[in-house]
Amino acid sequence: MAKSSSEQGSYAPKNILITGAAGFIASHVTNRLVKNYPSYRIVALDKLDYCSSLKNLNPCRSSPNFKFIKGDIVCIDLVNHILISEEIDTIMHFAAQTHVDNSFGNSFEFTNNNVYGTHVLLEACKDTQNRIKRFIHVSTDEVYGETDMETDIGNPEASQLLPTNPYSATKAGAEMLVMAYHRSYGLPTITTRGNNVYGPNQYPEKLIPKFVLLAMKGEKLPIHGNGSNVRSYLYCEDVAEAFDVILHRGVLGHVYNIGTKKERRVLDVAEDVCRLFGLSTKEAISFVQDRPFNDQRYFLDDQKLKKLGWDERTPWEEGLKKTMKWYTENPNWWGDVSLALHPHPRISMGAHSNDESWSLQNETATTKESAVESSSGGLKFLIYGRTGWIGGLLGKLCEDRGIEFEYGRGRLEDRRSIMEDIKRVRPSHVFNAAGVTGRPNVDWCESHKTETIRANVVGTLTLADICEEKNLLMMNFATGCIFEYDKDHLQGSGIGFKEEDTPNFTGSFYSKTKAMVSLFCVEGLLKEYKHVCNLRVRMPISSDLGNPRNFITKISSYQKVVNIPNSMTVLDELLPISIEMAKRGCRGIWNFTNPGVISHNEILELYRDYLDPQFKWENFDLEEQAKVIVAPRSNNEMDGWKLKKEFPELLSIKDSIIKYVFEPNKKA
Repeated sequence: MAKSSSEQGSYAPKNILITGAAGFIASHVTNRLVKNYPSYRIVALDKLDYCSSLKNLNPCRSSPNFKFIKGDIVCIDLVNHILISEEIDTIMHFAAQTHVDNSFGNSFEFTNNNVYGTHVLLEACKDTQNRIKRFIHVSTDEVYGETDMETDIGNPEASQLLPTNPYSATKAGAEMLVMAYHRSYGLPTITTRGNNVYGPNQYPEKLIPKFVLLAMKGEKLPIHGNGSNVRSYLYCEDVAEAFDVILHRGVLGHVYNIGTKKERRVLDVAEDVCRLFGLSTKEAISFVQDRPFNDQRYFLDDQKLKKLGWDERTPWEEGLKKTMKWYTENPNWWGDVSLALHPHPRISMGAHSNDESWSLQNETATTKESAVESSSGGLKFLIYGRTGWIGGLLGKLCEDRGIEFEYGRGRLEDRRSIMEDIKRVRPSHVFNAAGVTGRPNVDWCESHKTETIRANVVGTLTLADICEEKNLLMMNFATGCIFEYDKDHLQGSGIGFKEEDTPNFTGSFYSKTKAMVSLFCVEGLLKEYKHVCNLRVRMPISSDLGNPRNFITKISSYQKVVNIPNSMTVLDELLPISIEMAKRGCRGIWNFTNPGVISHNEILELYRDYLDPQFKWENFDLEEQAKVIVAPRSNNEMDGWKLKKEFPELLSIKDSIIKYVFEPNKKA
């Protein structure tokens, strides 16, 4: 138990702002301070990103000296308001994007959160006219870069900063700002650099909770490279005590390492987890591709903090058992974490609306909790296209995965109704699966041009404009039916149209509204909106063969079909990926199709082999087809390299159709 503030030293805060308070380490610090120092008033600020949850703050939610505010540190107006209205005198700045794997795929988000967010806080402190008495900036041991494997001397606080990945580079950059504001403006700063932390409540993208959950599921424990990388691990309660000591006894302008000399290889950690679960290490451990760069070792000199009176209390074996016990008792704490358990997870980056930030007061926490918390860690989707095929499937998918969502009530071309939806739902992301594709096919659009323009052009651009204004990521389901084979992309050549290629198909009015509008294209206009992820869907297929929109259902009902290879989209595999792309903060244009092409005949052959041995069909050419349709159809191959690189596990179109459509529907 920590001593009272009067016993610990000269500094006794009154009103503490803790940023990122619903995250892993910060929540343990928050709970400790609220419990041990009832005279301190703790204001917790968190945007409730994917790896934070109000449940982490359950121990202090009902305490009279605790207040929670949902908001993002990058919003300068919100930060200024909090510092003044809450009379903040102390800041403990934990808020950051922290997972190295994520930083390799979402580096700009790390710069925005870790560098710009810190800059906003510092600038706000500078403008408070010396009200801030202590600013504790939480950094990482990774800013030192790799430690020599042969040395037994850890990095002291005066060591040079040599970060080696985007995450550690942004943390080093933030440290430079903190140091500059201390020297230039006299801000009372203290910086900490810590080893790895583990324990209850940690989001399972991190090594130890990932291994524990995978062991619970009986799945393999993936190790990057050969597992020889060395790390030091501290139990979360020990780290919370370290911050307690630094808060009260730390010297302004100084840096403190929070570390331990007890090191372990990643392979050692995996073997220890296996032993706790009684698993064979040979059978349970697998070795996977390493990160682009993976520091071999981080080793700290921890003497400076020990001189303040802190020391590690929890032995590794005890801490690991406590951690395992907590996860076995709380297996669904984070909802669906299947993607986080991937060997190379790159989750996160949900956009949040700065001007929609709001407070959750103690006295009404129980009634308002549902508005901000979900089992999916702060995700809440606003989906347009409820009556459509993709919109309906997306809602069902969210239900199955425990992701909070609501369908939009407004019409996309009505700006006011969209604004009302956003105000009502307060989403983290917006999915647009609305639009006109034709009833029963695109020929309908030829005689309903006004309705098609209103939905596909005006509505889409209106929604994109509002999402840009509100800082919300918009996932837009577009079409890949905007290309046709040409001399540079010959049928059968394997050369597909890339995301940056200019649409060349204008055969149907539907395709025109999706791609060509006068000299401009909707896709081209959407590029100007930085908060749009445009997913080009082609000839969508699903396991529901009773759905008349299903491409397989369509062609199996025709007397004659053309036989042309095309890129296609298997919704059962790709719709879950669209949710993951939202979490990762993907933006720009993506060919949202399975890799490769498949022809009509190949699909119908599979239909015959798996479902109906008596099934027969006839082919006819494009000239014959043109006699029975109003508008030409787009035939093309899309280059799927970009999506495949982001999701290496993505199946080829033929393999995906077999796995997700024909195998589940196979007749005995």
